[in-house]
This record gives sequence, structure tokens and C-alpha cells, in this order.
Amino acid sequence: MKGYAQQAADGPVEPVLDEREIAKLVENYVPLVIKQADRVWLSPRIGLTRDDLVSAGCYGLLLAARRFDPSRGVGFGVFARSHVHGALMREINSAMKAAGLGADEVFVASEDEIDPDSLPDEQGASVVHSAETAEVRELMEYVLTERERLVLTLYYFEELTLAEVAAVIEESESAVARALKGALARLKAAMAERETT
Repeated sequence: MKGYAQQAADGPVEPVLDEREIAKLVENYVPLVIKQADRVWLSPRIGLTRDDLVSAGCYGLLLAARRFDPSRGVGFGVFARSHVHGALMREINSAMKAAGLGADEVFVASEDEIDPDSLPDEQGASVVHSAETAEVRELMEYVLTERERLVLTLYYFEELTLAEVAAVIEESESAVARALKGALARLKAAMAERETT
């Protein structure tokens, strides 16, 4: 039996699910597309809007639903996420090439959450997740400024979008994106340093 990677290499395959099941999956997982699109900040110079990203993500979601095979033991949430992310990145890269812009015109927040479909032991995973969260919060107190802590808390822990965070702190989305990028880089450096000591 061929895996997903081999199927993809072989080209289009017949859907395992019928059209009604595919439509239901797409309908149920549109929030995943919206959430991923909202985690991207684009420079206005790229010429893409949030609606463009949602549209591209929905196309990726549809492809995932058409290729999904429940018998392979992979949850659809996990399977669809990579397709949606890939569709968003292709759309962004295509627009950036057309506009002749570089990577600094885009900020894509990392997906730190663990998809419930991928967790064999929910209780064990929640303990690990809470321990990691406690460690990150402790580092935030020592490493980041008050503004950076607020931005990270609103974005990652309160799950506000970039636009919503910008409205709360009364700054532009680009300023929020830069603050997130800088804060994450400092946190990662601090965590790497802690691991080596």
C-alpha cells in the first residue's frame, strides 16, 4: 500500500471519500484556514490581502480533503495543516517574486500548538505542555520588556490576531509583527543558552 508521499509523487489519485464527506471536512476545517491566515503579517507592498490568503488556504484544505485516507491512522487536522500551510506559502512566495520583494516583508508566526489529533496520550501531553508554558513564562519575565511580554501574551496565550493585538496596544500591525519576531528570537536564544548550561 502506498504512503501519502508516494501517492503525491505519482500524481493525482482518486479520492477515498465521497464528495459529500469531502465537503463536510472542508466546511468543518475552514476555521483552521482562518487561524493560519491570521498568523501571517504581510507588507502592503506584496499586494496580498487576508482574503487572498484565506482563499489559497481553502484550496489547500480542499486538496487535503480529496487526498485524505482515514485508514492510514493520521488525523485530518494534522494532515490538513501541512496542506493549508503549503498553499499559503506558495501564494505568498508567488506574490513576493512578482513584486520583487524579500523575506523581511512577511512575518509568519510559528505554530506552537500541538494538534489534538496527533496526541496519543492527552493527559501526558497536557502536563508536558503546561510545564513548557511555565518555563516560557518564567523566561519572558527575565528576558523581555513589558511591551514584548504583553504582545506575546496577547498573541500566543490569549490567541488574538495581529490586528487585534495592534488595536489593544494602539500600534500598527507591522510594529506588532516586528515586536513578535524580536521577542521570539530573544526567547529562543535564552532557551538555547539555558539548555547548554
